[in-house]
Amino acid sequence: MKHVLAGIVGLALTGCAPAFPIVVWEPDSDSPPQPRPASQVMDERVVTARYGTGAIIVTSKEASWFAKGCTFDIALDDKLVAALRPGEQVVLFAEPGQRSVGFSVRDEASCDPASAQVALGVVAHTTQKIQIGSGAYYNLKVEVDTYGRSLPP
Repeated sequence: MKHVLAGIVGLALTGCAPAFPIVVWEPDSDSPPQPRPASQVMDERVVTARYGTGAIIVTSKEASWFAKGCTFDIALDDKLVAALRPGEQVVLFAEPGQRSVGFSVRDEASCDPASAQVALGVVAHTTQKIQIGSGAYYNLKVEVDTYGRSLPP
């Protein structure tokens, strides 16, 4: 009888106890995180969408434990347009024709200066993707896909 009475008292007391929050973990969607917009834009006209232009998406890789967190200066036809930190991206809208996209690593404490030029044939209403980064063995790495497909991670 004592066990039954103890059980009833225990159930009565648990009914009066305050509720405890339960943490429920929901996994994120399968899509990878989207890059942040460029923190420094020097020419707003180039990053503003206009009819009849082609898009060039420039993305900088996220910094990892072995990669350097360098700042990349982006130039379109030798005119400085934006600066990207790790994990940022900028979309350049260029007039159709042969264009030159330049990349340079700023001379910072952990980064050695480096630069590269890529010639692109811009076609109206198309998208081209460029990914830049730096790592342990190189100061500047540029990957280009002129068909707008995703680049390797």
